[in-house]
Amino acid sequence: MSGKRYLIYSPGMEDQLERVIKHPLVAEKGIQLRKVKLADLASLHVQPDLNHALSWVEQQDYPRLLWFAKQKKISLGFLPIAGDPPSQFFNNLDLPSDFDACLEIALHEQPLFIDMILCNGEVVTNGVNLENQTTMAEFIGDSGACKGIDKIGFKFKRFIHAFSLRPHPVTLITEKGKTVTTAITGMVLLDFHKSGFLSNFYRESVSLRDRRISVALFAPQSILSYLQLSSAALTAMQKKKLMQQVGYIRTESLTITSPVDTHYLVNNKALTTRELCIETVSEGIRVNAGDEFRARQAYSDDKENVSCDQLPQQEDRVRYLGKTLPFFSHALESDFKDLFLALKENSSISNSYVLLMILSSMLATLGLFLNSPSVVIGAMVLAPLMAPIVSLSMGMLRSDNDLTRRSAVTLSAGMIIALSLSALMAWLLPFQEVTNEIEGRLHPSTLDLLVAVLSGVAGAFAHARENIAKSLPGVAIAVALVPPLCVSGIGLGWHNLDVFYGAMLLFLTNLTGIIMAAGLAFMVIGFAPFSRAKKGIVISMLLVAVISVPLTLSFIKMQRIAAVKKQLLGHQYTLGGRRQQLRNIKVRLGEPMKVSAELITEQMPEAQIPTLFEQKLSEQLGHPVVVEFTVRLVTANHFR
Repeated sequence: MSGKRYLIYSPGMEDQLERVIKHPLVAEKGIQLRKVKLADLASLHVQPDLNHALSWVEQQDYPRLLWFAKQKKISLGFLPIAGDPPSQFFNNLDLPSDFDACLEIALHEQPLFIDMILCNGEVVTNGVNLENQTTMAEFIGDSGACKGIDKIGFKFKRFIHAFSLRPHPVTLITEKGKTVTTAITGMVLLDFHKSGFLSNFYRESVSLRDRRISVALFAPQSILSYLQLSSAALTAMQKKKLMQQVGYIRTESLTITSPVDTHYLVNNKALTTRELCIETVSEGIRVNAGDEFRARQAYSDDKENVSCDQLPQQEDRVRYLGKTLPFFSHALESDFKDLFLALKENSSISNSYVLLMILSSMLATLGLFLNSPSVVIGAMVLAPLMAPIVSLSMGMLRSDNDLTRRSAVTLSAGMIIALSLSALMAWLLPFQEVTNEIEGRLHPSTLDLLVAVLSGVAGAFAHARENIAKSLPGVAIAVALVPPLCVSGIGLGWHNLDVFYGAMLLFLTNLTGIIMAAGLAFMVIGFAPFSRAKKGIVISMLLVAVISVPLTLSFIKMQRIAAVKKQLLGHQYTLGGRRQQLRNIKVRLGEPMKVSAELITEQMPEAQIPTLFEQKLSEQLGHPVVVEFTVRLVTANHFR
């Protein structure tokens, strides 16, 4: 280059031109500056020995200046103006805010060719994106934009914004004719971003020197997935894996069409249109840039890249996403075809189902009589009842009358098999003892309902996700459907209504809890929109509410029993001149209260000891008590 340069300046900088003209970097090198007002650009005639300009203009005027530089084939160096917000273009060139450092770069004699990007004919210097895309702000902006209290404010703003989010149906057409029809809530041109999640993720393929544009597209399918973006981005960054809601296109030009008016921001100015065209100008322009930019912008691959598999592309999904974003994602029939077929198969009575019900019922009944937890657990694993219950939950959720009816019939058949076999075995076998395994299923409470709810959620996810289907045996053990049914059958065989009622209450607790929880889990996963699921959810919640009444009373009863045991345990009694303690206490509330326990004493108790104990405990508890003891003799050292 010669020793001559243009100095193009804004009207507001006219009084400060001497700062540049007399600057040591200019004066000592003997550089002559030809001053040109920004308003006089059209009359400027470029000379062969004068083809570089220093630009000291406000950055909102950069598009006009860059277009002029392209037409006149001159190179540009840029100077900062104090108080003028830097554009994405200025920052991306790694130009410093310090005037002297920036002037040194602007005078560099080896400018670089960079891409000039147009959007609907306007030169882009400050980005292209959808308007009001709060979702993307944290990830498309340069790092450090949201920190501390600002980040908390952003999170709150995004939460409020989520409920008014409306996807935009669009068709994307690349330079080579690749077409993608989808619905998006966010879109950003990445070429002018130095950092930020998406820019860092695609760092190796985003460049301002490859004659290609790079566009990221964001399409959450529910408010819930929208709000999960932060954690999803962190996980994706760690695993170098693209988030499910994001698509990416790298091409020479991209046309975005929409059947409705769509609002964009181009250089931070609103643009409403049904067709947006982003393209690179073939020759580009020459500019001076910082060393970091020169080292970073080395990508030159000219291949077109369209990675939009994570965006919704089915016609049905695009159509429903054209409305306000639902809170839960909506799975289409094609998304869960295999699951739905499996649930339909599980809702039917088959030979294997009947055989497993017979085996599990007989095994559970024997385990209950033998007081063998391992045998009872084996019966839980064998029992096939969980499958029709999950199918019933899905049928109610999606208002599928056929699936609901078939599942209810299959479930009822399993219940009849279990009740009949256990009642018959209880009537035939010469046992009338209430074992610990039977006793443990006679007093359900709200805690059992909580177990059923958690098991229902686990069962739904195990059916919906193949990678966790192996957890189904654990779900079956946790919820224990067949053993309480068999205890109810034993109650029928013994003609004992208390045993039948307590165990049947536990079974109904498990049943209603699983139906409600599995339905909610399926809805969260996206197998039914709330508008379709609300009827089934309301019915299942009403069933849980009804069953919660006796469970709450039972829980209150458990609390009273626990309080009585706490008063009696560890207390040392001296009756008849001897020391005694009570262990393994069982309490049955009533009039009077019945206390069964192991009496720890040094000698065999005399005949009047039970009567003395009844009097003592009645005084201690403030309630009439009858006692029933088994005796265990210990040495005097036990009480020391």
